[in-house]
Amino acid sequence: MARKQEPGSLYVVATPIGNLGDITLRALEIFKTVDLVLCESAKETRSLFSKLEISTPVLALYKDSSESPYANVLEQLMSGKSMALVSDAGTPGVSDPGSQMVRTAREKGISIVPVPGASALTALLSVSGFQVNPTYFLGFLSEKPSKKRRELERASEIDGLVVFYESVHKLPRLYPMLEELYPDTEVLVGRELTKTFEEVLYYANPRELAKNPPNAKGEFVFLLNHRKKTLKGNSDSSDM
Repeated sequence: MARKQEPGSLYVVATPIGNLGDITLRALEIFKTVDLVLCESAKETRSLFSKLEISTPVLALYKDSSESPYANVLEQLMSGKSMALVSDAGTPGVSDPGSQMVRTAREKGISIVPVPGASALTALLSVSGFQVNPTYFLGFLSEKPSKKRRELERASEIDGLVVFYESVHKLPRLYPMLEELYPDTEVLVGRELTKTFEEVLYYANPRELAKNPPNAKGEFVFLLNHRKKTLKGNSDSSDM
């Protein structure tokens, strides 16, 4: 009696967010050994692979796809093929496409393997100097101003850090909301993290941010130190 074919694995692989040197050795090895790389944009991924001298074929998938476009991919995974999943930059599924593919594969019993790497979220947290527990991550704020305001209002109820991404053309509408909802909150802004014109800018409060805003070019990460009481003692201490 023939043995049943074991499914392959789906590797969720982080790629650089700006600095090619941030690619990991593990990611390179996986890209070279898998049968196929699933991506957000074939053009962007082929450009990255050209620089890394990777020849593995790529296939573009989209976050708003229904289950049907995944049928052939899932069939190959079930037959023992192994694949990597990437976004254009950063980690798939973290404010990037990828979550639907991962969920569908897991439902089919396929092994999902995380391969971590560069992240704007953790990069800014690491240089903040703030106690990071708890941290409330909003991802990209909503397009509609009314919905964006509700998201920021809900986040203002926590006692901790609030982190989010925002598009450059929406910054003028963001600053007044922060002044109103977080008047006494420290703000750290990461612009173009890991890239040539990287900046990490500290502001004592949103009023200072509005008076001296960062250069309105590039990609932005905002960190709000919304602690409602001053921490005492060693901020790095733990009960563990």
